[in-house]
Amino acid sequence: WWRARCRPLFRRPGLECPSVQDEFAAGVAEGYERYFGLAEAPFKLTSSPRFLFESSSYLAAFKEVEYALSRHEPIIVVTGPIGTGKTTLCRMRGERRGPRTVVAIISSPPQTRDDLFRQILDGFGLLTDDTRHVVEASHFGLLKVFQQFFDSLVALKAQAILVFDEAQHLRPDILEEIRLISNVDTDHQALQIVLVGQPELDELLARSELGQVEQRVSRRHRLEPLKL
Repeated sequence: WWRARCRPLFRRPGLECPSVQDEFAAGVAEGYERYFGLAEAPFKLTSSPRFLFESSSYLAAFKEVEYALSRHEPIIVVTGPIGTGKTTLCRMRGERRGPRTVVAIISSPPQTRDDLFRQILDGFGLLTDDTRHVVEASHFGLLKVFQQFFDSLVALKAQAILVFDEAQHLRPDILEEIRLISNVDTDHQALQIVLVGQPELDELLARSELGQVEQRVSRRHRLEPLKL
């Protein structure tokens, strides 16, 4: 249609079609959502599962994580470069949970052991008015509420999934504490842990002082960039 509108101008050397260019520029100036008839802005700095494109790499990662969780594997590691959908994968795992599954997503790296437990309990919705004063009292209080939570999961035959996004920023002592958490329920295997991060996470886990954490990793997957 562009050539049809500009056909008379093509007969005159050196002239372009300013009317089409001006029309496009004016439309963009008013906002590309309005110009292209979009209900909302599709390009944002934060990821949104509503605009998820399930590429072959993403589907492979999601299916492999699902399979590992169905087998109650203790620690799963997913890595990938920036912009490959790691955070979206975490959010989709939470949205697509089963009826007997609870998911907690930790996005901010904890700085202390107590901070780790508080974020976990808050992620599972356990920091109620009744338990908050116990949790804030001592490390023992944190462990007590945590253990009671998993005892209730076993009784209900439920599953808890703990997802750490941006796991490459976790300190070695926090990763070691996560390993100890994975040992809380070795008999019933009601807890699974997913570490999601940039490729630096593999380098972090390869440190000699984290050898026991590395041994607990049962499955790895790498997300690849979108290929056209």
